[in-house]
Amino acid sequence: MQKLKFLKPAIPLTVISVVIALLLAVINSVTAGKILENTLIEKEKAIKGIFPECESFVSEDASHYENSVSDAGKVLDKDGNVIGYYADVSPIGFKGEISLIVGTDTDGKVALVTLLSASETPGVGTKATDSTYLSNFVAKTSGNISEVATITGATISSKAVKQGVLSAVTTVDRIIKGGK
Repeated sequence: MQKLKFLKPAIPLTVISVVIALLLAVINSVTAGKILENTLIEKEKAIKGIFPECESFVSEDASHYENSVSDAGKVLDKDGNVIGYYADVSPIGFKGEISLIVGTDTDGKVALVTLLSASETPGVGTKATDSTYLSNFVAKTSGNISEVATITGATISSKAVKQGVLSAVTTVDRIIKGGK
């Protein structure tokens, strides 16, 4: 009996752990839909911020997507005309994912890069996600994105943003060319 004495405190801890795990699973199932809905609302706001005349946007086949691109497609006006393209891209920076929406014109030139979220180091890594740095990509194509300089002190973050924008523009180029 003395040999099994160590089990006495383990049983309540196991029960508590199982109950907490079940509660977390229930909370996750209840909130998952709302989180997804909020994410879609933020994405729609970002796309409409880039293209004010946007009436809708249509995702393209995922086989066109480059690394770190989770969604991309056409932006349509009220008459159904293509007014541009968007790509939802999430490169990995110094401290984690940097979520961006990249909008391009119908020729594939960057119209605007919008930050959705980032967890980079305040004051240093966040320089790579502020609007001043992101504006350096406007009018760039996949052929000249490399001209945008990285930020000293935020090299990893700014390289991640550059790679994300390049992936987005390359994806849009594939969409424009019909996947070729």
